[in-house]
Amino acid sequence: MTKYLYFATALLLITTSINAQTEDHALRFSAQKPTGTARSIGLGGAMGALGGDYSAIGINPAGIAVYRSSEFSFTPSLIFGQTESDYYGNLSNDDKFSVPINQISYVGTSRLMREVENGLVSTHFGIGYNRTNNYNRKSFIQADGVESSLLHSFAYNSLGYAPQQLDNFYTGIAYDARLTELVPGSELNEYIQAFEFINEEGFLEMGTVNGVNQMKLMTESGYSGLFDFSFGANFSNQFYLGASLGIATLENKIETQHYEQGSDEVYNAYIDYRLDNGFEILDDFYFDEYERTSGTGLNFKIGAIYKPINSIRIGASLHTPTYYSMKTEYDTKARANFFDADNYEITSDLGEISYNFRTPLKAVGSFAYIIGTKGLVSVDYEYTDYSSMKYNSKNNHINETAQFNATNTAINEIFRATHNLRFGAEYRVSPMLSLRGGYAMFQNPYKQDKNLLNADGEHYNVTGGIGFRNGNMTIDVAYLYNHETYIHSLYYSPELTDDIQQPAEMTAKDHHLAVTLGWRF
Repeated sequence: MTKYLYFATALLLITTSINAQTEDHALRFSAQKPTGTARSIGLGGAMGALGGDYSAIGINPAGIAVYRSSEFSFTPSLIFGQTESDYYGNLSNDDKFSVPINQISYVGTSRLMREVENGLVSTHFGIGYNRTNNYNRKSFIQADGVESSLLHSFAYNSLGYAPQQLDNFYTGIAYDARLTELVPGSELNEYIQAFEFINEEGFLEMGTVNGVNQMKLMTESGYSGLFDFSFGANFSNQFYLGASLGIATLENKIETQHYEQGSDEVYNAYIDYRLDNGFEILDDFYFDEYERTSGTGLNFKIGAIYKPINSIRIGASLHTPTYYSMKTEYDTKARANFFDADNYEITSDLGEISYNFRTPLKAVGSFAYIIGTKGLVSVDYEYTDYSSMKYNSKNNHINETAQFNATNTAINEIFRATHNLRFGAEYRVSPMLSLRGGYAMFQNPYKQDKNLLNADGEHYNVTGGIGFRNGNMTIDVAYLYNHETYIHSLYYSPELTDDIQQPAEMTAKDHHLAVTLGWRF
């Protein structure tokens, strides 16, 4: 039961009307999956020591000082995302197609003294946009004969509260739709859910002989991106310095629909109990959730690249946390269909909460080896401590502050620092044609010693690309395969055993095609 503890915490926070400030939301807003230019994609994102590419500036701003001319570039892309689920052995899948702009940028180069090779050789300025995450995903989960229900969590979280004290988005909506009822004669405000009855021994029991049939559809959309203003300087064509100020933007929308239908066969005792107490017999129900989060933030990066000899480049950069100001809007709706009785459709009001959020600090170390005029190999190491993510209240309300503090404590206990690696290689077939390949592996941010649901998840990228250069024009094409596994828990109730409230095992596969057009002048 320990592995469900933190997800129960998230659900409890949700039922107190703060439905966006959970641990998994923090990870979603903090984790970056930059795609950027096609050259960067083709090299697996291992660009920190190379520079001369706008996406490289996003990793190490000193990369701007490697430019030898000015450049304008932009990168349209296509993303086909597939999500597979395994829920009680039942396999389902869904997919979603999107057409984002990965980046658009301008870099200006000023040679203060063209003939100088020592001291300050050139200065550089850049402005542009890099997309840092893609939230477009569609997931479908389905299983028949499940021996538990979402309604168990609503009944449990209602315990001890009078009906008028229930929240306005989850437990109160369920109660108004007759999906939960007060246990007759209870003096402790105990609740029973609509698929249950109390048997002769006085225990709660599911009334459906073969459990319930469940489906859940989750549709996610949105993005995060960064507008960068970058500055750099080239010293003696050997030491490069850079810094950038970033304005972060985030837009994330999640719509979910949870559906359950009782099995065809029910116990007679279930029918008798429900009717004797004035309760209705539930056929099926839907529970829908809508959430839209938007935010803007600021961050700062500094970096350096050192070239001890022509064939070796060493880079290092530091990224401050992004300090976001965020707003989340949300609502819920329940639709309950009963046999030979009234049906109910209850919709909550639109809720809204504003808050601040801080992502983790990030440090990157890079190394590249240039193989004459024939190619290169490159590697980036990235350190990110996800346990330092933090929410802050925008007002002085004591309850809201306490809830944020509880979430921050859970974040510190759930997440850990990660050590990620990116590898890239490029082979120059001719002065006009280059071939590229890359691989990136991302360490699981969940602590392994906590027996958490997502502790066994994996995430890696495999990439490839090709580059053409004709005079001052470049055309790069790249393909990225992104593979992630994770766990999705549909609900949690402490009184249920793990075997009857299993999570779904999820696999997400993204196929990303990008084309960068660049002009140097």
